[in-house]
Amino acid sequence: MKLFRYFNAKGGLATLRSRTLRFASPLAFNDPFEMTPLIERPSDELLLGRLLADHIVEDYFLKVGSKKGLSREESSHEYHSVELPRRFQKLETSEGWNNRAVKMRWEMVGKIAEGFRILCCSHRNDSILMWSHYAEQHKGLVIEFETSEILEGIDLTPEAYEVRYRSNPASIPGLHADVNSFEEGLLRVLTTKALEWSYEEEVRIRVPSLDGLDKEVPLDLSFDPEGVKSVLVGCYDHPEEKTYDAIEEMAKQPDYKHVIFKRAYLDSNAFKLRFVDKPTT
Repeated sequence: MKLFRYFNAKGGLATLRSRTLRFASPLAFNDPFEMTPLIERPSDELLLGRLLADHIVEDYFLKVGSKKGLSREESSHEYHSVELPRRFQKLETSEGWNNRAVKMRWEMVGKIAEGFRILCCSHRNDSILMWSHYAEQHKGLVIEFETSEILEGIDLTPEAYEVRYRSNPASIPGLHADVNSFEEGLLRVLTTKALEWSYEEEVRIRVPSLDGLDKEVPLDLSFDPEGVKSVLVGCYDHPEEKTYDAIEEMAKQPDYKHVIFKRAYLDSNAFKLRFVDKPTT
């Protein structure tokens, strides 16, 4: 799958020079409405079944019963006769469930941020809005790469997910029947955005984070230059980075000899960009 990644001038040139791609923490996304799923209240039967689970009863003994000097049997009796009805009634109220849902939402966001890093890409290389927003007012660049080749020995295609654009946040179960259901919920949260963003035609590539990496810290991965297919330079040169000169030099490097380098121009007759080979000053 061929995808495009928009960069400001400094970031794009640094990416090509260092041969590393930066995968961001989901906590760094720029839309505050992202990662805010609607948590569905589970049925009474499912909720009660979860509250009666053996590990919940054991957790109550370890945290409460044992500190009271109760045996496991005595603690279990107290849990079932006193604590279970209290917890169930608390979650039965709208206020109780809403409070729990907010906590669950942030727990899920934390799980995603702990477990994954994301590279946000697009099917488009000619969006004048994205060139303005993400490519430094058309002074940056866009790099095209092949997902099956960009990381040596790793095919990222199975981890490239189309973003879904909706009127409402993703809705996920408050309790999951199994691990697969939980993972599907995580993916739905990660790939749902508001309709206003649909012009981006975004694709998100998900990779595992590293153990011990702080939830907000990005992950830099070395890439194979063979996976880069084209580099598009904005219609304006960057006054400090001198993007046109820098790309001319980049095109001469052996590792990038196969890459198609183009420069963007404003179309004279329509609100669109056109691209011409071999950008020159």
